[in-house]
Amino acid sequence: MFVHSHFFCTFAKILKQYKMIQRIQSLFLLLAAACFTAACLLPIGDITNQFYYIYTPWNVHDATPENIIIMRTFYIGILQVILAALSFITIFLYKNRPLQSKFCIGAIVLNFVLIILMLWIYPDVVFPKNYILQDGATAFKLVPSLMSVIPLAFLYLANKFINQDEDKVRAADRLR
Repeated sequence: MFVHSHFFCTFAKILKQYKMIQRIQSLFLLLAAACFTAACLLPIGDITNQFYYIYTPWNVHDATPENIIIMRTFYIGILQVILAALSFITIFLYKNRPLQSKFCIGAIVLNFVLIILMLWIYPDVVFPKNYILQDGATAFKLVPSLMSVIPLAFLYLANKFINQDEDKVRAADRLR
């Protein structure tokens, strides 16, 4: 227990050292991009009916060696690629903090759209209409589902630190 509390105290001290303009938001944006990239490659969940299907960001296919595609879900994969690229590109907009903040807010909104599409619209609306999910249960895998939820926190923290940097620059300009 001491190791965990010591780690968090050390982490809090490191974060307090970033009171001057630093690029910790770049780390958060990079972590968000990494999560989105990993989410593109991992299956979202399993669907068990009479058959066993695997629900990925790109399609729903059966678990046979032939991998017969039952339905395409590529909108989820495309959104994850766009969000990964947007998070990565935002890192390099450090000279224009207001634009960087707007990109972060746009990525947060797109991430909410992705989560709604991935965890509600496809499983509850589209799959039953296409007889993929009839009276069976959908079991989502926890880690891949979280790979699209965790970046919300990273994008929020990046936006928070970007706005703090902008406030510090404005305060320094007022003192001149």
